[in-house]
Amino acid sequence: MALEYTKTEAKQWAKEKFVGLEAPIFPSFSPDLSELDEDGIRYDVNHIIANGMTSILIAPEGTGMTMEEIKRFISIVNDEARGRVHTSLSVLMNTVEENIAIMQHHEKTGGDMAMLGHPVMYDPESVEELYRNYKYMCDATNLALVFYPGRLKLKRWDISGWPMEILPRIADIPNVVAMKIQGGASLPFTLQCFHLVGEQILVADPMPSAWFTTIPNYGQQWAGAGPFYSTQTPEDQRNVKLFNALRNGDMEEAFRIHWQNMPNAAAAGMAFANVNYPETGILVAYVDKYAHWCNGGNGGILRQPTGRLYDYQKEAIRAGLRAIGFTPREPEEEFYVGRMNYAKGARLKRY
Repeated sequence: MALEYTKTEAKQWAKEKFVGLEAPIFPSFSPDLSELDEDGIRYDVNHIIANGMTSILIAPEGTGMTMEEIKRFISIVNDEARGRVHTSLSVLMNTVEENIAIMQHHEKTGGDMAMLGHPVMYDPESVEELYRNYKYMCDATNLALVFYPGRLKLKRWDISGWPMEILPRIADIPNVVAMKIQGGASLPFTLQCFHLVGEQILVADPMPSAWFTTIPNYGQQWAGAGPFYSTQTPEDQRNVKLFNALRNGDMEEAFRIHWQNMPNAAAAGMAFANVNYPETGILVAYVDKYAHWCNGGNGGILRQPTGRLYDYQKEAIRAGLRAIGFTPREPEEEFYVGRMNYAKGARLKRY
């Protein structure tokens, strides 16, 4: 499908069109995990849109899919979301060639953006080679790209984990329109990125606590991708309201919503006590899937190599939601088989 912009127009297109919050969508599977659950995926697309998101990030990494399943997952999301919200794609595959292949499929099936990082099978020999590799991938697609440095910890070249001197050069690549800060990055890291490339491209920190600085002082206009549906519902879009309050300069409302949601952090934080995503680079999608299901999403277990979801993690998430006024969904069995499958009569096997 034709994009709304050319490569030379991509930066201006993003400044005009990419505003608001972006949430990830993870795949749903049949109860025996043998195939994709198309109804569950389509349900989650609509639930994310109902939550007030302006973009959906298709997130295939760490969810145990084959390349053909990844392409089908992308196609389903793009078809269901078409004309209603932007669809981006998390491009963090095994190799450069796989990165390029799924970006081309995303563009062909209606996607308009991609969050591009370096693949797993990659170890740069110099800062210059790091730049050349990234530009090579950018040149292979017409998509507007969000630069994502979060999966490389290059402390041998920069104590921050990323060689800051090449950020302006990456931002100069025609179809690089934005940069996503990895969740959990330090505030100085975020502010240095705004300082270096904030005039060239959109920079976004997905953490609501950072927005109190980045929105009024640096003009951040979009945030994500983050599991914002974990602490709001379509009827009570707290994260959307917080983001918009800060963009509108309504600090009183922003502080009210921030403190309203604060009890969740203390309780639900226990679910992540043994998970270190910033350092391991391993996506904890099963935790986000569970929290989304508790607030109305499809749920469903992911294939290995995902971790197990322990009872203390589930209870921490549920306690966090109760602490901020939400009632977690029941029964637990529905989460394991997926909401749509459960409605069709699927149940866990008992032995």
